[in-house]
Amino acid sequence: INLEKGGNWWTGFKGMFFLGMEHIREGTDHLLFLLVLLLPAPLVINRKQWGNFGGTKYSIMRLLKIVTAFTIGHSVTLLIGASGWVNLPVKPVEILIAVSILISAIHAIYPIFPNKEVYVAAGFGLVHGLAFATVLSVLDLDAGVMALSILSFNIGIEIMQLFVVILIIPWLILLSQTPVYKWVRVVWALLAGI
Repeated sequence: INLEKGGNWWTGFKGMFFLGMEHIREGTDHLLFLLVLLLPAPLVINRKQWGNFGGTKYSIMRLLKIVTAFTIGHSVTLLIGASGWVNLPVKPVEILIAVSILISAIHAIYPIFPNKEVYVAAGFGLVHGLAFATVLSVLDLDAGVMALSILSFNIGIEIMQLFVVILIIPWLILLSQTPVYKWVRVVWALLAGI
């Protein structure tokens, strides 16, 4: 999508917006991380173990805080990485994303960072944002076009991510109130970890 060679800003904005949506739709690693991190969010800690459902308001607030922290984290590094201020090789970033999924999967089974999910989501969001930035950094755009591209790409990412979260939240809240949720959470976390 090149705004500099005959395209207008709206065409470029829409193109980058849909590229951001597609990146999340095809980026199973990013969705997998977010979903695994959200698995224990409706639960309270009970003697260093995941306990029972903490209530609807409690669950929604925790889920929203985690998603927001992840969004802020990856938005910051998306901006920094796409602007060229930080340029890391792709392989280490992809390995860190895999590590983030594994750590979140372990946490979904056993709380290794209880009540700190927001900070972990923000920290790992920083790593995931570097992967998003590689999509934009290869476009070689000037500063103004890059700023618009980052904005529209990030809005596309957020809209798609929000869509997935809106689909997941009701099921997490409903399932977390049942005895079967422990097994759903553990099995999903094991599959994600693998």
